[in-house]
Amino acid sequence: MLNYFYRVNEIGLIKGNDTAVSAMLDFARSVSNGANPKPLLLYGPPGTGKTSAAKALANKEGWNVVEMNASDYRDRDTIKKTLLSAATSRSLFAGRTLILLDEIDDMNKRFDSGAGSAIAEVISKSMNPIIFIANDMWDQSISFLRNKTTPVQFKKLNQLTITSILSDISSKMGLNADKDMILAISGRSNGDARSAINDMMVLADTQNDSLEVIGFRDRKKDIFSVLDGIFMSNTLTAPMRAVSSSDLPNDMLMQWINENITNRYSELADLEKAFAMLSRASFYFNRAQKAQYYTYWRYMNVLMSSGVALSKSTYPNTFKRYEFPKNIKELSGSKAERGSAVQIAKKLQKHLKSSISRIVSEDLPMVSAIIRDSSAKGVEKSEVYDFFAKTFDMDAKEVDWLASFSK
Repeated sequence: MLNYFYRVNEIGLIKGNDTAVSAMLDFARSVSNGANPKPLLLYGPPGTGKTSAAKALANKEGWNVVEMNASDYRDRDTIKKTLLSAATSRSLFAGRTLILLDEIDDMNKRFDSGAGSAIAEVISKSMNPIIFIANDMWDQSISFLRNKTTPVQFKKLNQLTITSILSDISSKMGLNADKDMILAISGRSNGDARSAINDMMVLADTQNDSLEVIGFRDRKKDIFSVLDGIFMSNTLTAPMRAVSSSDLPNDMLMQWINENITNRYSELADLEKAFAMLSRASFYFNRAQKAQYYTYWRYMNVLMSSGVALSKSTYPNTFKRYEFPKNIKELSGSKAERGSAVQIAKKLQKHLKSSISRIVSEDLPMVSAIIRDSSAKGVEKSEVYDFFAKTFDMDAKEVDWLASFSK
């Protein structure tokens, strides 16, 4: 099986963020010259090379690496036990150790109240270089780091850069991905090189030249046609083609399927099988999101399409109309408004770490209430705009829409 977690091990091969790489090399030179510079805070969108660059720098300098990420952040004692010894010890022959704290902006969900002071203690006592990695340096949970670190921004990658990255990897690993495939993957990547690499690996591993296996939407199809392709089919491939043609996010599509199983199937055994298939699809969706191991999407796609389709033992009921998922139906009365809700939910998703449908149904009303409450308390609208622009990349029009949102 191919290595889905391909990672660049030479810092000179990090593409699209030359200024950030230059700042990291300056940091390493300072360490090599005997200085003890402030830790770096690498920040920027997912998939731009932050973690790869940090590990490649350690590889270049011959540094050992002691790493913690979001799954390791539990409490003050764990942090001190793991990091303090590595940070304060340095022998003549063993060389330096890089203290690498990835996903540091996830700390508000995982850390206890003493974790921040534990990290501050590690910084103050460290004899070794430290690098923090975050998506958002302005996250309030890591505000204590801003004066203790040097920020280094990794910017969103453009399609040309991601195309170049994929072409190089394909050539080096003998994947022989054709030009059209690479262009299609880079075009749907939204600046995330890591997801683009994972997509190409999935295609290579399946030895399939079709982008359907990763759910590429090369044509749009209305949701009712997609549902027909699932519920009215008795074959393996037709439901998968239907799912691959949908322009909805996977979690939203599963909501539609979940809502309408009972509108097409009537036999108790068929219902049980269909819901079981959809439940397994949801399991693989969540696992792929958490592990960023997108080969799980293959299982998700098969289970929510062909798995649901082949669960029936009798011809499906065609008298009932398809229904909009109840948990998001009340959000708005128009297609345009639903589209706005989904687009804004996508911008919130990287911070809220939840599904699009849950953000739309549960979080948007809360965020909207917070905005209105801030306005009632006299907070200037320009301050609100500035916060949402920096934190969520929203423009003023989107903030105004969100402020007026009601469930």
